[in-house]
Amino acid sequence: MKVIRNISRIFVGLVFVFSGFVKAVDPWGTAYKFEDYFHAMGLDFMIPAALFWSIVMIAAEFIVGFSLLTNSRTIYGAWGALIFMLMFTPLTLWLAIANPVSDCGCFGDAIKMTNWQTFYKNIIILIPTIIVFIHRKKFKNPLSNRTQWGINGAGIIFVFFIMWYSYTYLPIIDFLPYKKGNHLPDLMKIPEGAPKDEYAQFITLKDTISGQTIEVDIQTYTIDSTYWGSTSRYKYMSISEPKLIKKGYIPPIHDFNIFDEDNQNYIDSALQFNGYVFIFASPKLEKASVKNIDKIKNIYFWSIKHNQRFYAITASSKNGIELFIVQNSIPFNFYMCDETTIKTIIRSNPGLLLLHKGTVLEKWSYNSYPTIDEIDKITSIKQ
Repeated sequence: MKVIRNISRIFVGLVFVFSGFVKAVDPWGTAYKFEDYFHAMGLDFMIPAALFWSIVMIAAEFIVGFSLLTNSRTIYGAWGALIFMLMFTPLTLWLAIANPVSDCGCFGDAIKMTNWQTFYKNIIILIPTIIVFIHRKKFKNPLSNRTQWGINGAGIIFVFFIMWYSYTYLPIIDFLPYKKGNHLPDLMKIPEGAPKDEYAQFITLKDTISGQTIEVDIQTYTIDSTYWGSTSRYKYMSISEPKLIKKGYIPPIHDFNIFDEDNQNYIDSALQFNGYVFIFASPKLEKASVKNIDKIKNIYFWSIKHNQRFYAITASSKNGIELFIVQNSIPFNFYMCDETTIKTIIRSNPGLLLLHKGTVLEKWSYNSYPTIDEIDKITSIKQ
């Protein structure tokens, strides 16, 4: 039994540490997922606190796993793991049944799982968690309690440093499709032979004998004369609009557009340009930091001077854009892009992306915009 409980402890510890770490490197991503949850549950008033709750959950999840993995104050780790599983297993069952959000975000953007897969995963983890909890007093550590608390303290410092760095700058590990080195046009293509969306139409018929109405898909209706023959007891009532019954292949990047006021899309111009393209991105200018904004202005003027391209994209309203431009003496105009897409492009509000021939060359948060000298070195274009 000792072997089983130690394997269970290590397994649960690894799962919690991994889950906490992949979310710690992207605290904004977890906050966005909390926003989805709050909205789905009708708790919109809690959305402003989404980042706070994401930090709390990430830290708690990581330290629970760290305690179990290092066998330091394991009794508390066992309690924490059980509480987590008793909370999230019913929640993931609700997600699987109601499907209010497409992905629970339990492993951040590192591993995507369907809601049913997440629920089954939690059932599997729950079993060793219960074993650990039942035997929580049997885990022995020769180190003193003070030393064990120190080990757990080191784990707390580590996870908070990761969250601070990833929040202040950008995720130290980028699991998103816009990460450095990715060629964006390739990620927007649908491979030949990939599954396509499947649609169906349904015909509503009335049973002239019972008076009840039924729905029959159009293919069944066409081949079965029971529903339309001369002796049929069914009366045609209506036909539905085509309904999506099976989603086809969705490329990793599928909603990236750069629209101007006339609804003209510049995405091809940006991704196919043979030089360098700067994309200054803010999901909402009303919440954007203006720290180092003068550096962005300098980069814009540098782009104009060297015949390179610069696009500023946002999901803000026209009034929000105009106010931001006036208050900060912005010399460039903004293009429109989907808010979720911008949040996926860069975990900073605002942030800066540099493309070269459609490939992501660099990314910066508003805390680390490059100087013109740094731009010269990166692009090899001199003043």
